[in-house]
Amino acid sequence: MSEGECVPKKKRPEKIKLAIVGCGGHAGYHAQQVHSNSDLMEVVALCDIKRDNLENYHRNKFGAEAKIRLYDSMDDLMRDPPPGLRAVSLVTPHTTHFEQSMAALDHGYDVMCEKPMVTRSEHAQELAQKVASSGRQFQIAFQAPFTAEFAYIRDAIARGDLGELQTINAFSCQGWRNATRGTWRQDPKQSGGGQMYDSGAHVFNSIAWLIDRPVEEVFCVSDNKGTAVDINAAMTIRWEGGVLGSVSISGNTPGWQEGIWVAGEKGRISTGIHGGRLEHIDAEKGLIKYPQVTQENYTPLQNFALCLQGKAKPRCGVRYGILHSWLMDALYKSAAQGKPVKLSKPPL
Repeated sequence: MSEGECVPKKKRPEKIKLAIVGCGGHAGYHAQQVHSNSDLMEVVALCDIKRDNLENYHRNKFGAEAKIRLYDSMDDLMRDPPPGLRAVSLVTPHTTHFEQSMAALDHGYDVMCEKPMVTRSEHAQELAQKVASSGRQFQIAFQAPFTAEFAYIRDAIARGDLGELQTINAFSCQGWRNATRGTWRQDPKQSGGGQMYDSGAHVFNSIAWLIDRPVEEVFCVSDNKGTAVDINAAMTIRWEGGVLGSVSISGNTPGWQEGIWVAGEKGRISTGIHGGRLEHIDAEKGLIKYPQVTQENYTPLQNFALCLQGKAKPRCGVRYGILHSWLMDALYKSAAQGKPVKLSKPPL
């Protein structure tokens, strides 16, 4: 290149134009992710069947930006989308996820779906087929798989640092019964279940993502505590490969506490169900006080947008929705029947 000749600038990838469907309480987290990654994405549409939710969210989270179009239904959004719409983020009640995900994929949009992916295993299988045939990206917004801590643990397991896995123990405790009283989360027609399908879903997905294998047998007992949905639950689980585990979900106790312990013959690691902390004990080294965590840390929408720009690999795709839904069907069946349930192998 001769002296004085300009070096051409690399073209910056276009921002991902995003629609947020569902403008309730948890949608605030999605707005926060968008604002924190304004170089990657921008919201061009908001959708909610409750006009008050829609307008309040638009005003409080996006300053009532005129360029953001408002929709009272997803049908209207799909029928008349804003120019350049690339992806949809679903922040809606659990039982609506399947129909809304299928609609978005049918119309050619990439999808970020809040947890759980679906509330029936047959829907998980159908949705997986749709994702494969559409060629679109689909991710589930469980926080844990996007964290550096979970990537560290999964890499350690893959390298054999823990040896043959032995047991997994996990729990979550919170005042879910009283906090969600009178909301859709305690309406089985909208939630698909209770605390096991809400905060408990993070526990189950976290385990499924770390060990990446199906469950073979479960035994679950639950207690609704006078509500229409499960509040407390305790279960024993056997995963493929002889890994045994126990999980307890407590939804009628003050405060918030949780954790996961993965134990192998050569070591064990503990973390939170959303990542955020890490303890690694090795058979030879003892407690590794400051583990070298070099893996990337994302928020769900951040990773989603980077994937759409070709800058990252997806962390939590439809595979983990299948693993999760197969397990959930079995847990509820076991609790209803009062006996262990063996699972057929999911179509991974």
